[in-house]
Order: sequence, then C-alpha cells, then structure tokens
Amino acid sequence: MKSVSVISLGVLVLKLQSIAAATTTSADRIKSSGYGSETHEIQTQDGYILTIFRIRNTTVDNNSSVRRPVVLLMHGLLSSSDCWVVRGLTDTLAYDLVDSGYDVWLGNARGNTYSGRHVNLTTDDPKFWRFSWHEIGVIDLPTTIDYILEETQQTSLHYVGHSQGSTILFVLLSMQPEYNSKFKTAHMLAPVVYSKYIRELLFELLAVIVGNYSPLDPLLGDSALFQQPILRQVFAIDKCRERLLSPEICTRIVFFIYGGYSAYFKQSLLKDAYDSHPAPASTHQAIHYIQLKVSGYFRQYDFGIEGNRQRYNQTTPPDYNLANISTRFPLHLYYSNYDELSAARDVEKLIGIMGKRVGAHYIPLKNFAHIDFLWASNVKEVINDRILEITNDAEVILQREGLNE
Repeated sequence: MKSVSVISLGVLVLKLQSIAAATTTSADRIKSSGYGSETHEIQTQDGYILTIFRIRNTTVDNNSSVRRPVVLLMHGLLSSSDCWVVRGLTDTLAYDLVDSGYDVWLGNARGNTYSGRHVNLTTDDPKFWRFSWHEIGVIDLPTTIDYILEETQQTSLHYVGHSQGSTILFVLLSMQPEYNSKFKTAHMLAPVVYSKYIRELLFELLAVIVGNYSPLDPLLGDSALFQQPILRQVFAIDKCRERLLSPEICTRIVFFIYGGYSAYFKQSLLKDAYDSHPAPASTHQAIHYIQLKVSGYFRQYDFGIEGNRQRYNQTTPPDYNLANISTRFPLHLYYSNYDELSAARDVEKLIGIMGKRVGAHYIPLKNFAHIDFLWASNVKEVINDRILEITNDAEVILQREGLNE
C-alpha cells in the first residue's frame, strides 16, 4: 500500500476538493481545546487520499520516544472526525482517552469532508462515488490501521466505532480475519450490522425505491448523499447552517436524519453540529444499508442478478462470514431501545450469533437515541467511562501477560 505522511502541529489549512469542506477543521477544534494536532494523509490502493488526525497532549507528549497504547476512533455515515471533537472539552471521549495516556487517532472514510481527493478522479466524476461501506471496510480501514501501527511502531490498537464505524469493522474482520490480531478492545457504539428493524422514516421511504436492485441504483448511487440541491432544500440543511430557521426546527431535522428523537441532545451543540454535518458520503452507502433492511441479511452490495454473477459468481450477494471474527477480547456493543438506526432487535440478533465473542451493553434510558452515543449530555457516565474502564482493564491484562507494547 502506498502511503504519504504530511504532519503539522496546530492549525492545518486543508486544500481539499471535497464538495463540502469544513470551515473549521478537526485540527482547528483540537487546537482550540488545548491539544496538539497532527494531520496525516494516506493513499489507498485504489487511489483515494484519506486524511486522519492524531491528538497530542502537549503537556506530556514532549518525549516522542514514549509509546502509548493506540486508540482509533471511526465515525459513522454522513459524518467525519469532527463528530469526536465538536463538543469541545465537555465530556469528549477523545480527550478523556488522551488525558488517560492513550495515543488517539481520528479516522476519515473516503468521500467525506477530509477524504474528498483521489489521484485521478474529482468529486464531480460519478466514478469517484462508486463505493459503499464495503470498500471502506476492506480498503480504507485496514489501510488506516496499518499506517497507524507502522507510524507508532505497535502491532495492535483499541478501536471505537460509531454506527457505520462499527459496520466496517465487522466487514473487515469477516473478509480479512488476519486483522483480528491487530485489535485489543473494540467498542461499537450504536452498531449497525443487521438492519431489518431500522425504524428511521427516511430509510423506510427509500426502501420502497432502492430496497431491491433496480437500474436506479447506479444512477442514484454515483453521487454524494445529501449534497444534491433538492435534498439540501427539503431538509433545510443550508438554512439551518446559516441560522435562518429556529433552533427547534433544526434540532428536529437532526433527529430525523440521525436516528430519532433524543432527550439528551443540547441545542448548544447545534451550531457546531451543522457546521460539520452532514458530511459527504456516497449514496451507495445508504443504498447498501437499505438492502440489508429489505433482505434481513448482513451481506455484500447487491448489484442485481447479472451484476452479482459477474462480481460474485452467484445470483445473490454473499453474506459476510461472522464466524471469522475472533479478537483477543470480546467486541463491546452499546445499544438502546430508542435508536431508530441501530434497532435493539437487530443488535440482539447479532449478540445471539456472536455469543461470547461480544459483550453487550444495553442502555436502558428512555429516548437515548443514535446521536446520544456521541453527543448526549450524560455521555460521560453512560458511555465514555465504560469504554475507559474496559480499555484500561485490557491494558492491565496485556501488561501482566507480557503482550503489551
């Protein structure tokens, strides 16, 4: 894999071709919170240029020879590394991890605000958007992991993925089981693997159109999701970003797009949320999820009967083989009953299949929704502290067994 590193401390002015480049970058946000920021660029085998961020604790990181346990945080659909740092210093998992002695990296998938470049294609080319989260799982994620491990001279890391960030981990470990050994703990926030019981209204409506393969799929899919003028107008994205609508209306739109009503989302986050979200993604990513909802299976992208024959040598897409997943510690699944994108019934099906290979963390709070796993007012005690405790315990075990670097 061909990789290029570009490192800067502090503010980085990103010259991206992304169609929705952030005015305030993750690096800016990290610096404004009092931490140092490194920016790294990685080229994938198929030509996408991914930008990832490393958070530095400027008070303790002066000795670069000290190797700290690595944690990679990976965002969900229509998101980016910004999702981990928009809260500033308030109950932010990324900073809690840094302060606890971890070497924290923020990933970005192809096509989003920070990864909108390609060696040959621009975002105006439909071919640029010809991917789903399958490619993010089998190409972007392992490329990112290998780069980080090489850069830090370590052999394994901790992982936290929100929503699609969990999907791609299951894809990677199913398709490339040699990566099982590269994970210490893994924490799946609002995991989306099986999707039959997704209740989100937008997905329900789109399932009628693209739930089964049709000639519309490539026409709709080869474009950036939520960047189409008609969708931006319908969902008033630009009006909310420009503060032309009331906070109450824009908050409701956030709930509609991102998985249901939340009792824990504070309107004080609204400005930063709209400044950074929705981030660009391929429409094929959403179509792939809708296909899972209709089929009830966790399987690869459906290209139609003829397309499947050409690609998979069978008429239906193959299932991801979850039997290949065998990490050192259980994968930890955090879920609730009020998440419209990560339905409890779907997560519990996954728990039943995975058995002892996962640890289940059910959040019993009423109206704790999809975005709350990142931005809830009580996220520290409900989510972050659990992750830190489990991660710290794993480090103690590995140290005792002499398996830690």
